[in-house]
Amino acid sequence: MVKKREGYRPFAPSVLEEDANEFFELPEGKREFPFMNFVVRVREPKRTVLGAITHVDGTARLQTVSRKANPLYWEVINAFKERTGVPVLLNTSFNNNAEPIVDSVPDAITTFLTTDLDGLVVGPFLVKKRTTALEDWTVLAVSLPPYVSLHRVRAFASEDHQETVCEIRRGHSRGDSVGISHDLFDLLMQIEGETVLGSLVDRPTLDPAKREALVKELRGLWEQRCVRLYPPGAARIRQRGVCVG
Repeated sequence: MVKKREGYRPFAPSVLEEDANEFFELPEGKREFPFMNFVVRVREPKRTVLGAITHVDGTARLQTVSRKANPLYWEVINAFKERTGVPVLLNTSFNNNAEPIVDSVPDAITTFLTTDLDGLVVGPFLVKKRTTALEDWTVLAVSLPPYVSLHRVRAFASEDHQETVCEIRRGHSRGDSVGISHDLFDLLMQIEGETVLGSLVDRPTLDPAKREALVKELRGLWEQRCVRLYPPGAARIRQRGVCVG
């Protein structure tokens, strides 16, 4: 849903510091593990309760949360404890498998919109998704990040057959490329700086099904950070130091 990574890689637990020893086997005299850089064993009776954060060998990369050091997060976990009796929440870095951890509110919104997260909390604000129509996407601007390039090359489709393929590369080699359709390649080649998506797909010669397929494919590239989608003019506003949502 979010990380889009291998299923064997477990998430980490955040636990109230005062309850940690009930659920995890802590070393003698140690009760603070605030930085998620130590692995401990999950107590065997608790492993079924904490299945999402328990590795196949019965361990977990623990984060203890102190009411004094991190009061807001402590309150969130404690509220969950009051409802469920479990003082533990699943925790992971805020990013998918195509990018590093988010660094700004626009980064957070992009990750939120390109994963299956249900909600996003930024400071005191709770953001939820609404149902969108094709027209909601075509009013957005599209641009190519400076690290990508477009290529149309001959490649082997089988041992004795070559065909022309289109791809977008996030680096200098084909090893970091994403295959795209010929129609999307032609569309992306029209982009100069920032272009409103509707100006590229709202053409009489483009039937509605093809238009919808192109927007869907483009959103898939956005998910992999091969293109950028945002309200028109937002990039210029950000360059002047104003953060937009």
